[in-house]
Amino acid sequence: MNQFISLHKEAGCKALRQLLRQPVATMLILLMLAIAMTLPLALYLGVQSGQQLLGQMNEVPTMTLYMQIDAKASDNQTVKKALQDNKQLEKVVFVSKQQGLEELQHSMGNQDLISMLDSNPLPDAFTVTPQVDTPEEIAALQAQLAQLPMVESVKMDAEWMQTLYRINRFVHQLLWFLAITLGLAFALVAYNTIRLQILSHREEIEITKLLGAPASFIRRPFLYLAIWQSLLAAAISIGLCYWLNSQTQPLLSDILQPYGVHVVWRFFNLWEVLAILLVVCGLGMLGAWLATRQHLLSFKSVQ
Repeated sequence: MNQFISLHKEAGCKALRQLLRQPVATMLILLMLAIAMTLPLALYLGVQSGQQLLGQMNEVPTMTLYMQIDAKASDNQTVKKALQDNKQLEKVVFVSKQQGLEELQHSMGNQDLISMLDSNPLPDAFTVTPQVDTPEEIAALQAQLAQLPMVESVKMDAEWMQTLYRINRFVHQLLWFLAITLGLAFALVAYNTIRLQILSHREEIEITKLLGAPASFIRRPFLYLAIWQSLLAAAISIGLCYWLNSQTQPLLSDILQPYGVHVVWRFFNLWEVLAILLVVCGLGMLGAWLATRQHLLSFKSVQ
């Protein structure tokens, strides 16, 4: 067990010394890897922060049920009870035709609207706040409420809400696309980097192989080299995300503050940082394993 730990410790220290021996080349490689990671990570933070904005805007939309003109007080009571019993509705407010006319008069200012009309043309109405979230559920609820007795129509300006959900869905799909493609790109960059390192130590590796060293012994330093590169690149990428966070938060607040919306651009928590490090190290080790495997197979074929 002590020998196993000693071998891994020696391989890890050797890989770190190899990185520090070429600081300029190492920094260029780390920056390339960090930039490849920063885009999906920053987009992830944007999506998570955007959920707050979407949640605040979801409190705004309401539905308005317009009763038929000849609806009686008993019809209104029947509809009101049905709405209050509906578990998909959070709030129900009755707006009488007289109240609606007064609000219309108030919105028109100095014009005497009431004296110009022979009778009140407005119907009684109910304003309801749904508890459902998705556009599909809201459309189904709207169709359901339209079937209530003496209800003329159910109106809701849901177009903007559906647009928000489409944008949110698109950004999620874009996030997954970038995460997968740039993750593969990260593994390929790690593969090419380790491959160049292997070629620069080709004679040493061949001599070690001739002396009977197993493939795991040859592969181990390059795996640790990939781990160090991945950890350092991930640290730089997280630092870039933090800098981007601090620079864009004031601008985001200035844009949304006039609309009464306050969104805090969130940052990674501890578990997210650990997950990033784990995934990045896994991708780096995958690239290093493929590179060393290809070299060892080519060495066998030459023999």
